Amino acid sequence: MANTEVSASGYKIGAVSKLTGISPDTLRVWERRYAAVTPQRSAGGGRLYTTEDIARLKLIRRLVDKGDAISVVAGLSHDELQERLSETRSAAAVEVPSTPCRLVVVGELLALKLEAERDSLAGITLTASYDTLQAFLAETGILEADILIIEQPTLQAETAIQVTDWIARINAFHAVIVYRFATREALEQLPRSKCTTLLAPVDPQTIQSHCLAQIGQRTRVQAEETDYILVSGESAPPRRYSDEMLARLAGLSTTIKCECPQHLAELITSLSAFEKYSGECESRNLKDAELHAYLSSTASNARQMFENALGLVIEAENIEL
Repeated sequence: MANTEVSASGYKIGAVSKLTGISPDTLRVWERRYAAVTPQRSAGGGRLYTTEDIARLKLIRRLVDKGDAISVVAGLSHDELQERLSETRSAAAVEVPSTPCRLVVVGELLALKLEAERDSLAGITLTASYDTLQAFLAETGILEADILIIEQPTLQAETAIQVTDWIARINAFHAVIVYRFATREALEQLPRSKCTTLLAPVDPQTIQSHCLAQIGQRTRVQAEETDYILVSGESAPPRRYSDEMLARLAGLSTTIKCECPQHLAELITSLSAFEKYSGECESRNLKDAELHAYLSSTASNARQMFENALGLVIEAENIEL
């Protein structure tokens, strides 16, 4: 390591970047936006990192590579980061889908790494690989996969515009961009609902765990969608208080010491209005209609809970309607 990268007080940002695999730009963003670490400053204003900072950044990077959001893990303590990493390893070892996750890989080196260890990478399968993005885009055959993985040395702003089209070419639900250098603007422009990023270099095991995490997240979302469709079929509980009764209760707050009747009446009035609004909302398709039915059902159930609470307050305050 060059002497210019280390001082008596700590490690400079260039050295930390080499030790952790995190680019200096990303280190600055993680510090400024998420307070992942708080380095000291040299007399000249440069950042100086301790060995503890470096160990923490290595843990954070490994978790981010495995699919955790930096906003989630940045605030965890060192022990919490280690515990989360252990849980992630256990989950990755257990949660292997019955049907392998199909990958299309763009990038010669990464494809070779995955191919060399394919027998040890449970839960994923390499459907096709291309040396360059141009070769992938020139493909004219019918190709389908679950996740598209693209390895590029740099991440450009146009990638954010094009990645959705690349996903659609193979009917995938997600893309993983493996990069070495990128501007903050390029990263922020990526469609986060359909795309995640990994900082190169990555090993096949990181690709495996990251893809399995995306499959697991997709499965949980689909299960939640199924749950709300089932709930939306339930009939709404009848209203316990009319609008007139709620208005009267809201007015009582000036004559009694407790203001709970007013607050509860206002909450119930708002929930009742939203319940009605959701039921009448225009739906563009079946899935849209199911969502609005779920929202209406959720509002009606919440209304019933607050009506029960209001009933207890009315009894406790001896309020006559």
